[in-house]
Amino acid sequence: MNTIIIMIFGFFGGIMRFKLEEFFPKIGEFPVATLFVNLAGCFCLAFFVEKYFVSKKAPERLLLGIGTGFIGSFTTFSSCMVELSNLFLKGHIFIATLYIFLSIVGGLFLIFWGMKLGQRFLFERKEL
Repeated sequence: MNTIIIMIFGFFGGIMRFKLEEFFPKIGEFPVATLFVNLAGCFCLAFFVEKYFVSKKAPERLLLGIGTGFIGSFTTFSSCMVELSNLFLKGHIFIATLYIFLSIVGGLFLIFWGMKLGQRFLFERKEL
């Protein structure tokens, strides 16, 4: 059953990533779409899964579906690495360095921010 849940949620995460790849064109050689989906995935995983669903004791299958299925297929580490290596191979050292910096530092920032907002949302909901 877990495999089916991951498959269903993964289908929608992959489709959403595909549509966003169409929506965000590259700016020169800079892979805007991949950066966006990976950063959005960092925030969503921290906010929804780690802080909201876990603290609300959501069903384990929902966590599996959203965390592993949807967000796992929505984000794309392999595309990030291929695009990064292509930037280096084409001699775009500054763009590659900026891309990896924004991916790592931006990802860490958005995870932290997602956790903080998740905690705030959780505590505000409890006070109601």
